[in-house]
Amino acid sequence: MSPQSQPYDAPTDLEGFCLQILMQGNLDAKLASPTTHDGEPLPDTPSGPIRHIDRPVRDPGIEMRSGGDALPAPGELRELKARQLCLSRFAHHELQAVEYFAWALLRWPEAPAELRRGLVAALVDEQRHCRLYLDRLAELGGRFDSNDHSDYFWRQAPAIGESDSGIRAFLSAMGLTLEQANLDFTLTYRDAFATVGDDESAAICQRVHNDEIAHVALAARWLGRLSRDEATESKTEGPGTCSLENYLETVPFPLGPARAKGRRFEVTPRRRAGLPEDLIEHVRHARVQERITAPIELLPNLGAEEEDPSSLGRAYRDQAPVRTAAHLWSLLFPRHARLHPPASAKGEQIPPISQASLWPNDLGPPPSEPIFDFLGASDVAYAWLTSEAAVSQATEQFHRPLAGAPHELTLALHDKAFAIESANLLGTQPRGLENLLTVLGPEDFADEEALIAHLSERLSNWPAWTGQRFTLKPRQGSSGRGRVGGTGVEALDRVRGALDRLARRGGAVLEPWLDRRSDYSVSLFVPPTDESDAPIRILGSLESWCSASGVYRGHFGEIDSRGRVFSGDRDDEASRADAAGIATRARELGYTGPCGVDGFRYVQPMPDGDEVERSRSVLEFNARTTMGLVAIGLAKRALPRVRKRLAIQPGDRHGFALTYRAADDREWRRRIYHEVGNDAVIVDLARASSEGDPCASLVFARDPDSIRRARSAAFRC
Repeated sequence: MSPQSQPYDAPTDLEGFCLQILMQGNLDAKLASPTTHDGEPLPDTPSGPIRHIDRPVRDPGIEMRSGGDALPAPGELRELKARQLCLSRFAHHELQAVEYFAWALLRWPEAPAELRRGLVAALVDEQRHCRLYLDRLAELGGRFDSNDHSDYFWRQAPAIGESDSGIRAFLSAMGLTLEQANLDFTLTYRDAFATVGDDESAAICQRVHNDEIAHVALAARWLGRLSRDEATESKTEGPGTCSLENYLETVPFPLGPARAKGRRFEVTPRRRAGLPEDLIEHVRHARVQERITAPIELLPNLGAEEEDPSSLGRAYRDQAPVRTAAHLWSLLFPRHARLHPPASAKGEQIPPISQASLWPNDLGPPPSEPIFDFLGASDVAYAWLTSEAAVSQATEQFHRPLAGAPHELTLALHDKAFAIESANLLGTQPRGLENLLTVLGPEDFADEEALIAHLSERLSNWPAWTGQRFTLKPRQGSSGRGRVGGTGVEALDRVRGALDRLARRGGAVLEPWLDRRSDYSVSLFVPPTDESDAPIRILGSLESWCSASGVYRGHFGEIDSRGRVFSGDRDDEASRADAAGIATRARELGYTGPCGVDGFRYVQPMPDGDEVERSRSVLEFNARTTMGLVAIGLAKRALPRVRKRLAIQPGDRHGFALTYRAADDREWRRRIYHEVGNDAVIVDLARASSEGDPCASLVFARDPDSIRRARSAAFRC
């Protein structure tokens, strides 16, 4: 039952006028002019409390009902009853808009005066639209029947009114969603009315359409103005113009881009309204989304295994390549994910960065779904690596658990000692290497002289083919950072300065320096322990590309029409099986979540002077997200955009590479096309920034070998 109308005298100010619209149930009160008896605009002096009105009062005959509000199809307007029904529902849409604008003026009295004047002008337009439709409906002998009146607008009011975005949520919901959609509907039905000879109704649709352009422009202009701050100003398309990011961050569910359009999509009126091109294209391709309960919180703590347990994301703050890697990682998640950079060196908190603001245009609209199904939950937080600090932040700041296994287990499995132990147990350790690997714990570093003596003895007993070339790698680390090495026992004296650092990193592994020919990795997902029947998922395998000094440069792979990713290595199948073996062992110990297994191919000299190529398929077990996983996910993201250009057919495999570089220069692109060929497709993922963050791109080609050949010339690895 609708609330009862309240008696009101003629309003003396704008607040009273809005209350009249919402609390008086009859049409005359709702469509009255916001002017004095002398024809002057009612003064706008909001002084009272914020008004929370859930639903407007309606007299019998114009009551609302719950449920759908489907319009007759344009092809049905040959029937008079269909045209009458259309006009009745159009009139009710406009009546709801009148009430909505009044509601917003009461809900946000603190809004800028210029914006409030714009809302009043829009309200008056909606009143006029309602009268036009009602008058035409009467001319055709129809009734404004309450059976046709859906409460769709008002079902959205609580989400809008309670949004943290304030009046920006209203601008996004009303102006950039409901009224933007009407840009399409008005033209669709204008043409439909005209087709059946109802030129009068068609002219009304055109008139309403013209006003809606101005309303959308008002919302876009003010959403941009109200969203401008240090974090977003540089992203706006121009003074007072909203951005796609502004819209996506403020529009409340279930309203959103998929509901901001009709079946026929009109670009020209959207451009006339000043909407940016990326927002237009996002709306064009949007689909109805499922409910999003909360943002997905991302903690970019890359390199956490190398830091103090209490530290969180120092590498993100201090290392430019790490920032780019973290930004790429965020692209695997839905658009409502956001990165939380660590505090500055001075302890200042940095605002979170929305995934939508990082989203590259080359990948199309920001997605509503994750690229992997295990990355889409909003009731947990995600960290690159599960660490003590990340668990604390997720609990204290976001009040939710961290996805994945306990941090103690994660670090234990991430330890290089676990990979060595597992390779020995699984029988994957290459022949001739199994007895040459020495695991050193922190306790072994307590007596420096005893440690040096122990290492000297080990080196002296190595076979001749090693040349006593050695490396000491920290047990907790990534990308080869922190390792030291040399040749011969005498070189041990030169590594003394690194011993304390290695001890703090969980100890070290002593192993021969091998002549590596290629590096590869396998990315996997270990299902939760309560899904004991769910198999370990191999997400893909890749070749890793590094500089001579071990600096990460990117990944190479082959992708087929179904989005499956392979390294292309001749032992790919075997390395995937070995990776699944160690992941299974991690699962038995309680691990769950994404992980990666690194391996490489190397050449071992033989006593007769020949060389034997061997594979070390289990070098490291990365109990965390990896850049390999990022590369696979991004290739899957890009596949729909490049499928046609590459003419991908079922069964075909095409090459791709994820590459890092210092600058986005034309020379790099020239080398790509020279080395890869004119069929190369470049998908830019991240631009070089003033902070020195490197560029990142995906490069696709029909021929995988062409990308391999370009490794040195084009990718510098």
